Amino acid sequence: MYDNKKSYTIEEIAEICGVSKATVSRVINNNPKGVGEKTRAMVMETIEKLNYRPNTLARSIATSRSGMIGLVVPDVANFFYPKVIRGVTDYYMTQNGYTVLLGNSDYHPETEAAQLMRMVDKRVDGIILCSGVSNIKFLRDFRKYNIPLALMGRSFDSSLSDVSITGDNEIGGYKSAKFLLDGGNQRIAYVEGHTDISGSIQRLKGYKRALKEAEIPFDDALTLHGDYTIDYGKSAADELLDSKVNFDAVMTGSDLIAIGMVAEFERRGVRIPEDIEVIGYDNIELSKVFNPALTTMSKPHYDMAQHISAQILNVIEGRRVMLPHMVVEPTLVIRETTKSHRK
Repeated sequence: MYDNKKSYTIEEIAEICGVSKATVSRVINNNPKGVGEKTRAMVMETIEKLNYRPNTLARSIATSRSGMIGLVVPDVANFFYPKVIRGVTDYYMTQNGYTVLLGNSDYHPETEAAQLMRMVDKRVDGIILCSGVSNIKFLRDFRKYNIPLALMGRSFDSSLSDVSITGDNEIGGYKSAKFLLDGGNQRIAYVEGHTDISGSIQRLKGYKRALKEAEIPFDDALTLHGDYTIDYGKSAADELLDSKVNFDAVMTGSDLIAIGMVAEFERRGVRIPEDIEVIGYDNIELSKVFNPALTTMSKPHYDMAQHISAQILNVIEGRRVMLPHMVVEPTLVIRETTKSHRK
């Protein structure tokens, strides 16, 4: 009779089954070499009866691997990140048996640095960083810890990471502005979140390029910035309307901003898209079901997360990495907040 409340060791499981510790280890790791089906079934039955769980700490000491991957995002409450988190956890936890440690940086450089150092203290095997801040100096110093690092969603010097993937935000900003210009709009407001991150800087660059091609002068009064939230979108809409500045369309750096703006415009009697056309950015799930459905720039968040997960695992395993630094071009998804969807 065995005590189900006791935590058994692999040595005790081997003794109970009358086999070697190596045999139990092969069964646990699903290694068929040298283990007959009858023996495998007996060991598995014993493991299940005794609620045995492998000692991951001991395994990490023996292999110099913790079996953990760190993932740091700017804001887990932002609707952009659930697909990223799901893509990473599906790859590591479902397909490769890793545990994912999740950290939130709140767009603060100090918080991001602290989260990364906690990952170091936990001895993670690699880190995926969705950086929301300009933290280049710290990341340069961070390389001394020799932990494989992947950057997602940011354009940094490639020397700061082993692998990276990001959307081409300049092209995304350019496409948004050009689409609105081609639709006859002349006064396009550009509303962004944090202006010190690479994505925001690049989108603004694309916006300015489209204006220059159309021979329309840049007007600083048409650019606003704040947070990537619905609440900020509402306040930005109020600011534009209350300023009496003339504008006929809005492009944003975030679907959440765009959704907040559309809601506030309509509350104040502005018709969307008849009076003002609006384009978001990211194509989050909410953009599809929001009424009116949001025209937006789309990136394959889940696929990008899966790709970068595979790439950093290649680095961890010492395998060759093909195309370590990738840029993905976003695509325009036309819905109901722009007039062109009716053509």
